[in-house]
Amino acid sequence: MDTLDRIVGSVEDRSARGVASAVTQLIAAGIIPPRERMPTTRVIADRLGLSAGSISDAWKMLVADGLLETRGRQGTFVVDPEASTPWRQFRGVQGAEIRLDLSTGFPDPEQLIDIRPHLRQLADGPAYRGYPADELDPLLAEALRPHVPFMPAPDNTLLATHVLGALSEIFPVIGPPSTKVIVAQPEFAPYVDLLERYRLEPVAVPLTDEGPELAAVERAVNAGARAIILQPRVHNPSGIVTSRRRLRAIAELCAMHDVWIFDGDFYGDLLPVPAMSAAEWAPAHTLYVKAFSKDIHPDIRVAVLIGAPKLIREAHRRRVGGYEVSRLNQDLLRLLLNDPMRRAHLKTVKEEYARRQQTFVDVLAEHGIQIPHGGGFNVWVPVRSEGDALVYLASKGIGVAPGSAFQVGGVNDPHIRVSTAAITGDVADVAREIAVASQVGRTKR
Repeated sequence: MDTLDRIVGSVEDRSARGVASAVTQLIAAGIIPPRERMPTTRVIADRLGLSAGSISDAWKMLVADGLLETRGRQGTFVVDPEASTPWRQFRGVQGAEIRLDLSTGFPDPEQLIDIRPHLRQLADGPAYRGYPADELDPLLAEALRPHVPFMPAPDNTLLATHVLGALSEIFPVIGPPSTKVIVAQPEFAPYVDLLERYRLEPVAVPLTDEGPELAAVERAVNAGARAIILQPRVHNPSGIVTSRRRLRAIAELCAMHDVWIFDGDFYGDLLPVPAMSAAEWAPAHTLYVKAFSKDIHPDIRVAVLIGAPKLIREAHRRRVGGYEVSRLNQDLLRLLLNDPMRRAHLKTVKEEYARRQQTFVDVLAEHGIQIPHGGGFNVWVPVRSEGDALVYLASKGIGVAPGSAFQVGGVNDPHIRVSTAAITGDVADVAREIAVASQVGRTKR
């Protein structure tokens, strides 16, 4: 008996959910094995006397549950639960003794604001008042207003404990599996991991010194892309700052073609570039992503997605259970945003991070390596051989992120990403080691 006969013989409830339930049981029992190619929706629909749309809906449920995966024209397959591919951001040299880890992009703990006085203030505050009526505290909404392009409200704001968690709720909402999403080449590795997890198709466009190449974005939109991920103020990992002219052109193009814009800002007042967002030109299509873990403190655990009420409402509707972010965390963020000392602290920290990055790129320039840097925590360094550079630096006790983790579609352009924010010692000495590592190994092809 082949797979088609097994499916037809097991379906009793001839609704989309009934078909999905029957196939789930067949997969769970091993009757339909991992990596098995499924019959086409039309063939199953004909045998069951259903519409192809009903079978397609059943397949969407099974894809969402992680049981099936679509591979474009190759067809739909049963997921192999034993297959294990490390997420991009965890790639690196295994077993090395790393004394200086420049791979993570985390802030320097010594540069973080002291949150203990604010925690004491919370401890002396009112007692717990029970479950709130809405997720977003109105007082936090008021404190957020100067930092986001929209007025925060329950129907346009999603709170999560971190950005990737928030995006994991939004990505399944933007379209079915194989929906095309425009990303940069290179792109922040966890974004590509998330797109793959939800079986969305990343479409990489090259970067110019003004940001994503406009002609490539237009081609991707015309080819059916439904969303684009942007990091306008400074791109991670490339360090490129998008010009206002380029950002406006992309925003207007997306608004014209009904394409969602995910617009991220993760460094706040630490960046030299003024705040800007695609929301200025495409407010109805922009979902602004804001985090505070780098410029204030990672332990706040509040990320904000704001805008695009259609997406926000659907993400809220799909949530099961209570709210994601506690009122304690919201209160802590509110106190910090309203703290008059915060701006002075950030000015000092911004200058220190800028000094580290500028020293680093100046030393590399002395060795003939010119790299873009627009602030932020990271720089994108070309190397002869990624693997040889990683091994050389690991032998010196230095960890960096492999560039291949940030490249989409098997591109072979050897780079490493270095977090200059984490260099707490002699920046010039570290930069010289990176310069040596860039020349180690096989000639770049």
